[in-house]
Amino acid sequence: MSSKRLDTLADLVRHGLNAQVECLGCHRIVIVPAAKLRDRCFAKSIPMKLEIVARHLRCSCGHRGTKLDATGVQLSPP
Repeated sequence: MSSKRLDTLADLVRHGLNAQVECLGCHRIVIVPAAKLRDRCFAKSIPMKLEIVARHLRCSCGHRGTKLDATGVQLSPP
């Protein structure tokens, strides 16, 4: 049995996972498609390492800084 290395947003996209983002201020949890987050990082020239992306995200409560994990939850189309 092997393990998956999940260090970057590209790793999440490659394995078909989404990003689970938790605000460290209000503890709100949002599931974001990893491909959408990756495209935003490309547009703003942010490195795709998960630790770096987590520092750049801002919650709707205004707090900057999040916990970013991978989740296998599939999002339903809008």
